Formats: sequence, structure tokens, C-alpha cells
Amino acid sequence: MDLQATIIGYVKKPKEDQIFIELLERYWAGALQLDQFSHMIVLWWITGRDSTTYRSNLQDYPPQANAELSGIFASRSPARPTPVGLSIVAINQVDDDTHRIYIDQIDAFDETPVIDIKPYMPSSDRVDKARVPPWFRDNIPRYTT
Repeated sequence: MDLQATIIGYVKKPKEDQIFIELLERYWAGALQLDQFSHMIVLWWITGRDSTTYRSNLQDYPPQANAELSGIFASRSPARPTPVGLSIVAINQVDDDTHRIYIDQIDAFDETPVIDIKPYMPSSDRVDKARVPPWFRDNIPRYTT
């Protein structure tokens, strides 16, 4: 896969309290109406884990306490056959002049390639009554209604 052909922009973290995605100019038109959403899904390339060794990883121990050995597709390990990261982020500002989308947080490093952005849609991106393994249950926030 030609990673360069799939990059639409980069994660930028120039200051500790400033995070944005800077889209390449040729893709900026794709951000039209994005400012109407509160959140978006960002797909990014885990460049630090893109090697033959990491790509051959099919099982790993998730970082949660008491986690059991799991298949890579049952974990969020960054060492995977296709190192694609996924983050749901709040959109703080969309700046047409700089082609930047300011966000609240992302677990990607500065200069991480972004390969896609999708608006977060609560009607289809949220799952009620999701099931997880026993060792992960302590990591689920308790919500009250």
C-alpha cells in the first residue's frame, strides 16, 4: 500500500495545549460543513509501529489489568497487520484560512499522517448494551441517566 497516496493531512501538536489536524490543501473542500458537527472520527496511520515485526503480530496482551492474551482484532494494540489508529475527538474550531481542524485530544503523535475523517453520528456510531470481556469491564465509565 502506498501510504503517501492515502494521506489527507497530519496531526499537529505545536504546543502542549494545542492540537489540530492540518489537511492538505487539495482535500480542504472535503471539510465543508464539518463545523456543524461537535465530534469526528479520525483514522490515522500508526507510523511508529509500521514494520514487518509489528505487522506480523496476531496476538497481544491488552494493557488493562488482568487482561488475557487476545487476538489482535480483539484488542487495541498498535502493533497490528494494518497499523490504523482510530480516535473520536471533539471539534473545537474549523479554520478555513489555515486548513486546520482544532480538536480536544488525540492519542497520535505530532506529524502523524491522517488517512480519513468522518463525522461522528450519534444515531449510528453509538452502541447500546455493548458486550466486553470480563477483564475490560473496570475500564467502562459508569453513566447515569
